[in-house]
Amino acid sequence: MADPLATFMKILKVELEDLLEDIGMVERRAAERLGREEITEYVFKENDNLFRLEAESVRGIINSIDGIDVARYKNANDLAEDLDTRIRELVKDREDPEAVYRFFVRKLNKVRRYVDIGE
Repeated sequence: MADPLATFMKILKVELEDLLEDIGMVERRAAERLGREEITEYVFKENDNLFRLEAESVRGIINSIDGIDVARYKNANDLAEDLDTRIRELVKDREDPEAVYRFFVRKLNKVRRYVDIGE
């Protein structure tokens, strides 16, 4: 059987990659709205800059969790608590949008519910 903590991390990474796709989808919709003149060029550029910053931040999170050795953790709760702390500090240190941390926590909690390893 696969290591439950490794499975936890794989699913979390998939969820974060899905978040990148969501950001891209919202970005494309904003471009479509600009094309239909539902938003101004100024609004589009401001939103586009934010979407790009959020996507860059999510990619940074993915890169930072790739190197984590799950063997150091006793259980999923310890791993999740450490991830929460690490990512909160990363987002703060990089001065990334606060929303990115909230997106991460939402994905983290989703994976915790999904990967019920009976702790």
